[in-house]
Amino acid sequence: MNSTGLSSSGANARPGFWATALDELSVVSANIEYSQLECSLEGVPYWVELRPNDGARCVLCYSDNGVVTDITPPGYSVRSKVHEYGGQSWCFIDDGLVFVNESDQQLYFQALRGDLATSCRKITACTNARFIEPVWDGLERQIIAVEERHEVDGVVNRLVVISLETGEITPLHEGYDFYSYPTLNPQSRELAFIAWNHPYQPWVSTELVSLRLSDLSIQFVFGRDIEEALSQPLYSQNGELYVVSDREGWWNIYRYNPIAGTLEPSLCAPQDMISAPWQSGLRHYVCGDAGLSYQLIAHEGSEVYHQGCRVEPGSMSYCRSLHASKGKLYAIASFRDRMDAVIEIDTSLNIRLLTGGSMPLERGHCSEPQPLAFGEGDDRCYGYLYSAKNDAYRDNAACKPLVIFLHGGPTAATYPVFNLKVQYWTQRGFSVLDLNYRGSSNYGRRYRLALEHAWGEAEIKDIQLAVSSLIDAGVVDPHAVFIRGNSSGGYSVLNALCQLDLFAAGASLYGVTDPAVLNDCTHKFESHYLGWLLGDPIKDKGRYQALSPIYHAADIHCPVIFFQGEKDRVVLPDQTRAMVAELQDRGVAVEAHYFENEAHGFRQKENVIRVLRDELRFYQAHLTAE
Repeated sequence: MNSTGLSSSGANARPGFWATALDELSVVSANIEYSQLECSLEGVPYWVELRPNDGARCVLCYSDNGVVTDITPPGYSVRSKVHEYGGQSWCFIDDGLVFVNESDQQLYFQALRGDLATSCRKITACTNARFIEPVWDGLERQIIAVEERHEVDGVVNRLVVISLETGEITPLHEGYDFYSYPTLNPQSRELAFIAWNHPYQPWVSTELVSLRLSDLSIQFVFGRDIEEALSQPLYSQNGELYVVSDREGWWNIYRYNPIAGTLEPSLCAPQDMISAPWQSGLRHYVCGDAGLSYQLIAHEGSEVYHQGCRVEPGSMSYCRSLHASKGKLYAIASFRDRMDAVIEIDTSLNIRLLTGGSMPLERGHCSEPQPLAFGEGDDRCYGYLYSAKNDAYRDNAACKPLVIFLHGGPTAATYPVFNLKVQYWTQRGFSVLDLNYRGSSNYGRRYRLALEHAWGEAEIKDIQLAVSSLIDAGVVDPHAVFIRGNSSGGYSVLNALCQLDLFAAGASLYGVTDPAVLNDCTHKFESHYLGWLLGDPIKDKGRYQALSPIYHAADIHCPVIFFQGEKDRVVLPDQTRAMVAELQDRGVAVEAHYFENEAHGFRQKENVIRVLRDELRFYQAHLTAE
């Protein structure tokens, strides 16, 4: 890592700033991420753990009688890079499993029993291809998967079948720009999948396609007559096809009626049931022995239903990667007061932790989310306030610093969950506002699409409204407001610093500085996203410049710190370097830190620790200067 900086360092910490057991190493080391949960035919749950202490390696594990065992041998990591954001990277087959290895993006077979259980056999050997969402077709002993082939003249996505024995790849369906959720009905030999074309994103407009494998004929397509975001198709045990659609304004569950040839509401509520599909293969509902199990995502926290009954959540606030087996529901759960966990919900609706769920902080020291709403009508936005839990400012009761968190995406969301990186700040005397500005998901389709041709404006108004509301309520010190964001959130941070005179300092983590440049060089998945967010880059060139921080660096007067991965293919490092140079030329206090071994998002333990320390030091320096 190398860094450049003009601002002062080594500021004097206020008394009590470090009086916490939650140091940077604890924040990073304890922050294991769980994903991609599936159950074997025997009902044993398997999942993937991303482990910061193991070089950010992704390891498959399973739980049997309360004992967690690793499956993935050393030297392998279960992670796909399709669409750059990845997703479901493994599946069961008859006598083992198939997974995507992170380093070469190829498919590997691993036996689960016998002498071969610790070895992996390479299936594919296509150096310019990546794979995701493998599905086992036991009748033909082949793997169905999404392939992303990187050619000289561009990237091509398609559905393929892959021979388990020879690794031969055969096209199954092509012609769409993107594919996801290949879902096989073994009885009818039909394959349902989601597909879409540019200029759309999967949360704006997609199609549900049914393909008969015997002759590769299309049985039906939904999503062409109306603009709807279809996602997560799923066959029940009796062959019924379900899918999630937002055609009525909310992501709800629909069932395909083969007689009428229509999608009929199966479970509808004025709440979303899934999150925005940035990754492929997410699962927020499941068809089990006793019907649908699902969650309803609300501003106050999710509700989970199993076998038609609401699960008493306790402090559980958000679930994903749902899977049902032998009457039990398995999920990855987030909580308000503890770390994420893999959970089991039995037929009596009792919740059992299989792994995770530790409490790094005593309940009295834990800052729990307070749901807030700002504004009215079409200007209304939402967020979660985490109050400071450290009396670092007992010598100055008027000083109530606030850090505003802006999530990336921008079509993503934050949830009312225990986040060690949030607690890190509350333990040091800062309150945190985790803002779901307009354009965030899980508030319905209309709210999600509010950033169309409004990026760089709508969310800035929401930031201003939220900060002003908290200042007026006496919650924060108007001279001690900081703002940070990653990726698109970094872009919004820089625009907020240009347009609003509200902040003591800001932090951009691999943030967009020049959308026009990004439009020319970003990856395929987002290559038309900016046209939706800002308009046509040629016809609306003036708009791009008006909302590009790089052209308005002169309007930034407060200190800014930047963090950037050198291997980032979403936001190229040159964008950050250009913005830093503009601010330096104008005498703004600026720091920039570049990480040679990071891409879009920081995964290496030592780098995440460095970011926390440097950002805190930077804020301290400019807080104590007031």
